Amino acid sequence: MKSLKTCLAAALVVALSSRQSVLAGVDIPQDHGASGAWQKMLKLRTTASAMHTTAHPDDEHGGVLSQLSRGEGAVLSLLTLNRGESGDNAIGPELFDGVGLIRTEELLDADRYYGVDRQFFTTVIDYGFSKRLDEALEKWGKENVLRDVVRIIRMDRPFVLIARFQGNQRDGHGNHQTAGLITQEAFKVAGDPKVFPDQIAAGLHAWQPFKVYMGGMRTDEDWTVKVDPGQYSPWLGDTYANFSRTGLAFQRSQNSGRLTLRAGSEPGYYKRIGSVIDAPAKEKGFFDGIDITIPGLFKTLHHEPPAGVQDLLVAMDREVQAAFAAFRMDDPAAAAPALARGLEATRKAVDLVKDDFDATFILRAKLRQFMEAINASLGVTLTAVAQPAGVQEPTGLSAMFAPAPTMGPAVPGQTVEVKALLSNGSGMEITPVSMTLDARPGASADAPTVAKTPIKDGTPLSARFTLKIANDAPIARPYFSRSSINETRYQIVEESQIHRPAAAPMATVVARYAIGGVEVTIRETVRRREPNLPFGYESRELMVLPRVGVTVAPAAAIIPTSAAVKRLKVEVDLVHNAMDATSGNLALKMPAGWTSAPASAPFSFARDGEKRHFTFEVTAAKVADESYTIQAVATAGGNDFAEGYDTIEHRDLETRYLFRPSTVSVRGVDVKVLPNLKVGYVMGVGDRVPEGIAQLGARVTLLDAAALATANLSQFDAIVTGTRAYGVREDLKTHNQRLLDYVKAGGNMIVLYNTQEFTPRTLAPFPADLPQRAEEVSEEDSPVTILAADNRVFRYPNKITLKDFDSWVEQRGSKFFTEWDKAYTPMISTFDKGQAPQEGGWVTAQCGKGSYTYFAYAMHRQLPYGVSGAFRLMSNLLALGKPEPMAGKAAR
Repeated sequence: MKSLKTCLAAALVVALSSRQSVLAGVDIPQDHGASGAWQKMLKLRTTASAMHTTAHPDDEHGGVLSQLSRGEGAVLSLLTLNRGESGDNAIGPELFDGVGLIRTEELLDADRYYGVDRQFFTTVIDYGFSKRLDEALEKWGKENVLRDVVRIIRMDRPFVLIARFQGNQRDGHGNHQTAGLITQEAFKVAGDPKVFPDQIAAGLHAWQPFKVYMGGMRTDEDWTVKVDPGQYSPWLGDTYANFSRTGLAFQRSQNSGRLTLRAGSEPGYYKRIGSVIDAPAKEKGFFDGIDITIPGLFKTLHHEPPAGVQDLLVAMDREVQAAFAAFRMDDPAAAAPALARGLEATRKAVDLVKDDFDATFILRAKLRQFMEAINASLGVTLTAVAQPAGVQEPTGLSAMFAPAPTMGPAVPGQTVEVKALLSNGSGMEITPVSMTLDARPGASADAPTVAKTPIKDGTPLSARFTLKIANDAPIARPYFSRSSINETRYQIVEESQIHRPAAAPMATVVARYAIGGVEVTIRETVRRREPNLPFGYESRELMVLPRVGVTVAPAAAIIPTSAAVKRLKVEVDLVHNAMDATSGNLALKMPAGWTSAPASAPFSFARDGEKRHFTFEVTAAKVADESYTIQAVATAGGNDFAEGYDTIEHRDLETRYLFRPSTVSVRGVDVKVLPNLKVGYVMGVGDRVPEGIAQLGARVTLLDAAALATANLSQFDAIVTGTRAYGVREDLKTHNQRLLDYVKAGGNMIVLYNTQEFTPRTLAPFPADLPQRAEEVSEEDSPVTILAADNRVFRYPNKITLKDFDSWVEQRGSKFFTEWDKAYTPMISTFDKGQAPQEGGWVTAQCGKGSYTYFAYAMHRQLPYGVSGAFRLMSNLLALGKPEPMAGKAAR
């Protein structure tokens, strides 16, 4: 195992040597051509750098970030405490860690619009909405968060910190308050090497930012800086605020995919709350009082410049100004010679300041910026595409119509061919020097010889690499993980990758060329083509997956202990990722005395991408109120495969893989269920409630738009509307009256948690209020009081007690009614610490001959994780449409 010092040193090398964007989603036209070159040159004018801190994806002040990076040229970083793991998902069924991977990629897409150079995350996990700062600090550990933030500051070394939040009650969410508070505390200690000395011992250097600000100030308060991202940018063709909103709209899982553009001024206000330099009480910008010119570097650092360095800094600045003077919209390449001279001066300066860590860090960033500006001004591009080894290139006219080579993910032991193309779009000659392929451990590549013939006017230079993936190559799993959703911090599997959005790519092509005798580098991640016809091809980062993936469903299940026959269906999906054939056998490992039908199943695959689905009916001889484990194992070629993964694949997002053991956690639950229940379910955003209802023995039918419009609803003993269904199903609103008529005729309707798109004054049978900021109870162990103990829902078919509210996960519930008609009866009350009891989370009303229930408690969290009490409650809710038997008769 590598030492912490070695791993942190590796992470530091990444921070020092390259701030190359890791963002791989959407392509932005303004980042190319003359506009892109101009923006990259803007960054050469200044040494300014800023870090913006937030709690979750979508908290960021995107307009301000765009203005800082794309308008002022500052090096920009975004530090987001967590990945939003406990939020809802408006674009798919993924929850928790799957949502975290989605929101990470969505934020990276947004970052590209903001102009973020580097995105960081700490190791803490979003555990759900929190009203209290002390809860967040208890869940995460204050020192843990502070340690992470200090480490990131020491890695990134920004001149100023800009906190989105203030660290007080105004921030609302406890996670928000934590982000504001910890930013302030990290500012005070990041420069002290005695604080977290293990980081210093591991290779990091202390760093003291010059100033720290907090956002959220109002115009009539004591603010320090006024910023206006409503300013128009000629090179963006829009205001910075609007440009950033386009990026924010990619955060679709949070229902932020609604782009609303505005015109005019949009001022924001920030207060300086800490400074180690003299600065005016009112500032014109975040960098007032800091010399952010290149020649002023050593003055800013308060270091003595080595002999000869100051002249080189002046030369760098002079060449930047010369590049701006030479730049033309119709010929941005005219700036390249001056930029090349500036790059050469920077290299000489780096050699002279190698004993000054802070100056080296900043000048290496300038090296990267000079090369990016040169590449952009010349229109130099590099592509690196993986394809199956041995693919023959078409020739002649057939090459115009031949389909492009495609391939799926690689597997251990595979050999892949990588085709790289270097192109120079300008009329100014460049001379290729070399092309190499850098691979992470577990892969190796050859180094082909490239022709050193000058290229220009779009002429490409190609190179082919043979990439060999070792049999023990690491799989493309996240570098962070947790064993339970109750854990609030990730375990870091690869310390060298800590705080990155995702692990570094498996392979990167590096091309070097010379212009005017000065060598320039350009890098590109190796990607693969994936067909998405008829729309063309998707480009995916090349990753390694196991030869056979084994995924089981459900991940957690219950078996009623009262059931006469204790059976459970286990669904197993096999996916084959190898290009050559694989055959083997699939079987379940089960507790003693349990059997499955079939006992095992053979499988065979001929090519990559093939899938097979198997259903096993598991029968348990006896089930007690305890936990059991079933494991699916595929055996092939002498190897056992007992791990599956969810493919996190959505529009505009890089594909990621969430791995988990191929196991089912089974819980015996003392729950009585009515036989032969038929339940209609209106799916909203992704949830797994229907599977949970099916485990109770009910037959569940998903109701689509046609069913809501025309189906005979009276056939259902209960109709349930799922998580946020009224927010994403217009057909549900359109046909809502049919559901109310179903209730009046004797039906049983249960409306689960919804956001404010559900307007109970118009959509429920009796009026109620569900405002924009409807109440929620975030603490999953909040105290519960039963208010209507004599209501049948608490006695039939299960006797419900306070014990049924034990061991809940993530939260109690969200979006409670605040006021309601007297026709509704509140069933229970609960509250977070410091809050008055909340009664609007579960209300029931008799409507005509039927029953209508609003149930905002988090069934979509509890059922997928086998929470016993939630199943007992659901069983009783579903039974409201059936008559209660006379005393002494029991449900089967």
